[in-house]
Amino acid sequence: MAFAATLTALTEELVEVITSTSSQSDPSRFNILKESSLRRLRNHSFLRTNQFEVQEKLNGFEEHFRIVNRDGLADALRERLDALERISNKWTPEALDFLLRLEDQPVQKSKLSDLKLLKEPEESPGPPLKWEDIAREEGWEQDDDIWKNVNFDRDSSDDEYFERTSDLSSEAEVTSPSTVDAQYQKSPADFLVDSQDEHSLDQVRETQLWRNTSPSKDATGRPQKITISEFHVVREVLFMLNGLENTLFDPKGNPSLRFQMKHASWEVYKALLGSFSEAGRQLFVLREFTKQPQNVPLLQVFREAVEKRLRSFDISISKLQSRYVDIQQDVVVSLTRIIDDIKPHLQPLACLSDIIQQLQRSKYPRPFHYLELLFDASGVAQLEGSDAVYEFLATLFFECFQVYLRSIRRWMETGELIDVDKAFFISSSSSQVPMSQVWTDQFTLRKTTDGTLYVPRFLQPAASKILTTGKSVVVLKLLGKYQPPSVRLQEPPLQLNGNFASTHGVFAPFSEVFNDIFEKWMASKHHAASVTLQRTLFESCSLYSVLDALQHVYLMSDGSRSETFTFAIFNNIDLLNANWHDRFNLTALAHEAFGTLANAHRIAVNVHPDGLTDDVKDVRRSVRKGLPFVRVIYRLSWPIRIVLTDESLAQYQAAFTFLLQLRRAMYVLHKYRLVSDNSAGTTNTSSDQAIYYGLRTRFLWFCNTLHSYLSTLVLGPLTAQLHKTLQQAEDVSTMIASHSAFAKQMIGEMCLGGKLDPIRQCILDMFDLTIRLQDARQLEAEREQEEAQELSRLSVMSSPMKHKRYVKSGEEEDETFLFDQDRSSMMQDTERTFAEVLSEIRAEFDRNLKFISSGLRGVARASGDTAAGKWDTLAEMLEVGIQERR
Repeated sequence: MAFAATLTALTEELVEVITSTSSQSDPSRFNILKESSLRRLRNHSFLRTNQFEVQEKLNGFEEHFRIVNRDGLADALRERLDALERISNKWTPEALDFLLRLEDQPVQKSKLSDLKLLKEPEESPGPPLKWEDIAREEGWEQDDDIWKNVNFDRDSSDDEYFERTSDLSSEAEVTSPSTVDAQYQKSPADFLVDSQDEHSLDQVRETQLWRNTSPSKDATGRPQKITISEFHVVREVLFMLNGLENTLFDPKGNPSLRFQMKHASWEVYKALLGSFSEAGRQLFVLREFTKQPQNVPLLQVFREAVEKRLRSFDISISKLQSRYVDIQQDVVVSLTRIIDDIKPHLQPLACLSDIIQQLQRSKYPRPFHYLELLFDASGVAQLEGSDAVYEFLATLFFECFQVYLRSIRRWMETGELIDVDKAFFISSSSSQVPMSQVWTDQFTLRKTTDGTLYVPRFLQPAASKILTTGKSVVVLKLLGKYQPPSVRLQEPPLQLNGNFASTHGVFAPFSEVFNDIFEKWMASKHHAASVTLQRTLFESCSLYSVLDALQHVYLMSDGSRSETFTFAIFNNIDLLNANWHDRFNLTALAHEAFGTLANAHRIAVNVHPDGLTDDVKDVRRSVRKGLPFVRVIYRLSWPIRIVLTDESLAQYQAAFTFLLQLRRAMYVLHKYRLVSDNSAGTTNTSSDQAIYYGLRTRFLWFCNTLHSYLSTLVLGPLTAQLHKTLQQAEDVSTMIASHSAFAKQMIGEMCLGGKLDPIRQCILDMFDLTIRLQDARQLEAEREQEEAQELSRLSVMSSPMKHKRYVKSGEEEDETFLFDQDRSSMMQDTERTFAEVLSEIRAEFDRNLKFISSGLRGVARASGDTAAGKWDTLAEMLEVGIQERR
């Protein structure tokens, strides 16, 4: 209980010191903080520091110091460790462990001279007391007479001595340090003006009596207006415009209605006063804004710019006042003249006042919101033809934009962000990301909660380019290719020229003028980083070689290599090899097939776990089983992964899967070579065989047509266009966009998009029909073989190979293996006749072909996709088969 009470008391004291909250000032908050702190302290799971481990580390430091020949430092450490043992307590290991965690290269950075700083400084006894100091303090340092001998002869007298002593003391009083300082200090009496012209002073007092005069009342008891001269009204108006205290207007510019100007009706006077009152209210907004403290640099420069414009306006008003004070020529005192004189100066300030009021009315204004308002107001002033206001606002905009430009310049030149700048539209990820994801995930454009870009509206078109330039510098630094300029390159000035024109002419809108100026400024930063990174990707990282390898591996651009790889997989499937999906064998097959490619060792092939559950017999019977789960992995370096995104690689994999399924169908059709019936010993001229050969020919035509379309009309032109666009790309972002567009267009033209999924499924049905056709023909061949064996067993035994209708184009042991298997478990349609199966396959072929052709026609006409023309071409190519059938 004593420990709990002590812990509670200490916790209360800790909370009170850290949060400046006590149980008397805010009991509820104090209790919440105290309870949460107690809960954390009681339930902590941290063990005590291992004192032996701490001692071992300290001994290791001593030994290390002696090894590197720093015995003095080692002796100092040992001396203090021995002294610490005599005064240590249970918290000593904790403190030593804390210091060990703070150490930073003690061998290189430790100095014995630093130990002297730990000693307490000796108290200085102070300067010794000297007669010179006493003389200087007492004021008789320059008095030489004090050391003279006194004349005590009969000619002298005591009165003379005392008189001389009195004179010396008076001189000492005058020349003492305190009196010397005092003689330069002015008292209030020094500021009194001794006026000898009492008459003029009375005239001044008389002219100012109207300020304190009480208004008289008329017969009805209503107070009358106090009449003043126009000269006084002009004086008060100019004081008000200068922000000074006056009688006619309050600090906010509201006029006083107790006065009326001589020789003017009340309506005219009120209208004139109202005009000045409106100007005063607008100036009041500006002056109050300059008094508000600002913590954001972007707003600080705006406040300073407003102060600068107000000082310029005050100087103009002072010059107007000088005309009535220091009269050099005849001057007409007129309020209307004052209005005309200050109007050119007030118009820009009135627009600026409206901008500040809009900024203050914003509920949650962003720091750069006033830049947007200045930008819009400059465009409006230009359209209205107010050249003075346009020049004023545009100049102010560019002046304030220079501060916002500092973050942009630093990001585009060094790839670094200013941590304290929360107004910048680029943010960095708080966590470390892999180097391959630096381009996509490390730096992003900042967005608001509603998803809009946190960037000024006038910079939104250039935001992506600014982001790309900085990311290019970051990637170059990671690659070790960044070379900071020793001298900052000469950049175009970011300001308006004399005639406020752009390359589009003097009549170009302000937005075009700004875009023209800013584009020139960005070009000086963007081009160098982008070109350097592109050259690095093409030359050092061999981007073109990687793209060529992807086209060979995924898009099967080299038919011989692709057949070597895919036919080996199909052969294992047809042999019912349960380990056909072994990733080591698949990778070895890929290395053997693509061994001549650069970096072929980067290729790895495996089967997705979802495909491992499929029975090999099902994989053999359908292209939808097993084959879609074959994954080809080409390991890319992280700089190449910037251009080839994960989404693009997934699209490559989808194209590979479709081409693999197509080659499976073609493999099945070409697997057996036809042997003449005469060589088999029989003559088979049945109609079923004719139907079979006709169907086989049509399937070969369909597969070859589809293969020709993909290779000559889709993949070939697209890859050639990709190389061209990558070479002409402006920066890496354009390269990424070009490659992503290539992959997306490839998927669309290969009929693998979401819109054409029914058509793709129908094409896969056609591939499955080829396998079904060959299985039916194989079953029919076995039936014929059994019949021949019954008629002539001896002949069969003497020459068994004569009755095989098909032989494999390669090794015969695989064919023998197939005949030794249980054909009923491998083949389809074992319970149906050959004629029935052929009739059903022919019907499905015709139906699928019509559906594919008509579907492609319909989608091509209804869609605005760029691939619609290719779909229409494929439909036209397939319609040939429908017309021949008719």
